[in-house]
Amino acid sequence: MIARLALLVLLVPALTAFAPKPGSLARQAPAHGAAQSESTYPLEQLAGVLGELHALAFLCEGSGAQQWRRRMENLLALEAPEGNPRRQRMITRFNEGFRQHQQRRTRCGAESEMEAQRLALQGQALSETLRRNYAD
Repeated sequence: MIARLALLVLLVPALTAFAPKPGSLARQAPAHGAAQSESTYPLEQLAGVLGELHALAFLCEGSGAQQWRRRMENLLALEAPEGNPRRQRMITRFNEGFRQHQQRRTRCGAESEMEAQRLALQGQALSETLRRNYAD
């Protein structure tokens, strides 16, 4: 329970920074490429979102942009340390998210900002689900 609260303290502010202001986007479109099963544990889905955000930052900011990878490493340390069977699934989801986003060929600028906002909203929803289901 403490690890999940720490997770939320780490991720929610980071995702909130990218989220659009209320009313700034009309309706959020469903995630493209979201071949994520609804039965998948939200933590694994969150790992995929972090992978997509990492790909977007890597594309627009260069190879030095490692903030989302570091957040993923923190998430792994808290929720799936070495030896935990969930660890490899989370790493796989992060890498899949990275590859899926690379295939979209997002352009930096307004398009990448909209994509970051979409991903932030998706990550916020997953974080809220985790908080509600596991920390309350």
